[in-house]
Amino acid sequence: MSESKENVNALLHEAMESERKAMEFYKNASSKAKSHVGKQFFNELAEFEHNHYQKVKHIIELHKEGLSIEITSKEQPIPSIGPEVKGEIESNCDEIVDVIHLAIESEKSAQHRYIQIANMFDDKGAKHIFNTLATDEKNHQKILEDKFYHLSNKGTIIWE
Repeated sequence: MSESKENVNALLHEAMESERKAMEFYKNASSKAKSHVGKQFFNELAEFEHNHYQKVKHIIELHKEGLSIEITSKEQPIPSIGPEVKGEIESNCDEIVDVIHLAIESEKSAQHRYIQIANMFDDKGAKHIFNTLATDEKNHQKILEDKFYHLSNKGTIIWE
């Protein structure tokens, strides 16, 4: 196995493990949130991370078999998170703000990792998938930054 392929494999496994840890992180954050809206927010982020985990796992399987990664359908944009609720006070605000701050840093790191992996692939399908995952992580970062602002300044979790 070439060094480049070994590097790609190592990064793929690191990405998959990172997505699993992110999913657990958000599930844990959900259990700490006191408001219904906060719990739902973190559960939906956990679900996004689970979907990323499944995508990366599938890519690892295809890559292991030496198969090209085909894009069979258009990538769907990230749906707006949350129900139509204007806001809810988070009584556990300080702890949730800390959780969101850690999550923002994690999303930035994931973006960088996915761009790095995308650049290692010659396969256009794989490159596209990892660039899309990087974009998803950037969108997660934006969502988290918005929630961080509302919690830091107003003590509420607001759904857009």
